[in-house]
Amino acid sequence: MKFFTIGSGSWGLTLSMILAENGHDVRIFVRSQEKKKRLETQREEKGIPIPDSISFTTRIEELENFDYTLIVVPSFAFEETVSRIRHLKVPPVLIATKGIDKNLRFMNQILLEHIPGHPHAVLSGPNIAIEIAQHKPASTVIASEDEGLAGVFQEAFFTDYFRPYISRDVIGVEIGGALKNVYAIASGIVEALQLGINARASLITRALAEMMRLGEKMGADSRTFAGLAGVGDLVATSFSVNSRNHFVGYNLGKGKSLEEIQEELKKRNMVAEGINTTIYGSMLAEKMEVDMPILFMVRAILEGRISVQEGIKKLIKRPLKREF
Repeated sequence: MKFFTIGSGSWGLTLSMILAENGHDVRIFVRSQEKKKRLETQREEKGIPIPDSISFTTRIEELENFDYTLIVVPSFAFEETVSRIRHLKVPPVLIATKGIDKNLRFMNQILLEHIPGHPHAVLSGPNIAIEIAQHKPASTVIASEDEGLAGVFQEAFFTDYFRPYISRDVIGVEIGGALKNVYAIASGIVEALQLGINARASLITRALAEMMRLGEKMGADSRTFAGLAGVGDLVATSFSVNSRNHFVGYNLGKGKSLEEIQEELKKRNMVAEGINTTIYGSMLAEKMEVDMPILFMVRAILEGRISVQEGIKKLIKRPLKREF
């Protein structure tokens, strides 16, 4: 099969690597001739090997010649990407972008607004790119209302180190994939303050409860949050030193300002999705009238309305209640 990948960051390259290793024809769209030449020459980026069979292009319209499209761009660039291809003959899409946009839409909702009824699936799970690129074992979940399409992607990505599952719960997988980045920021704060494993385990457990509440309100299957796109991705991102969102939280806990942290990310050519997701996610929770105290507290910390120490105390001192 032939796959056209839009997005040449770590995750886009890793997914393309898997497909190429499985014998599929893969071409990756890049925005500049400079990056195209670098990737073609070096065949490596941030520790991720690029198989010789992968080709590159700066012409996005070439996707019309492929069987399937992968979109693996930052969430802030997702709508611009979709608007560029909407007038083309777009093959079925696999969305590997996680996030919520300023209009409180998840990525599949943006795709369908621009290309109504277009066949698509979403991919999410505990997937730290560099570990998968090193062939360390991992699983993921691919969700689509079209189980046949999900099955095609499942087979395409299945290897002896990467195991995909399928699901029909697109919105549940989207919610889990987006919000785990917020709670990874919170986990980084807790680690930086050296509050211990009990505190981090409690945080992650209550974060999962918040995700489930929003998911149930939006029609998701609660079981999704006990799976790879929920607790799996949440744990991986919250504990991984390779997580950009954990990096944000850790440095906030060490007393750095958000501006300083963002400048450091910019130097490393990295994007921490959890920053915008915190803002837009809390707006969505308020709109849906769902109580999500950890999410709201992370937003207050990011906006400088409260210190990290005050935020932790306020969460603990909330009124007592039943767990379920």
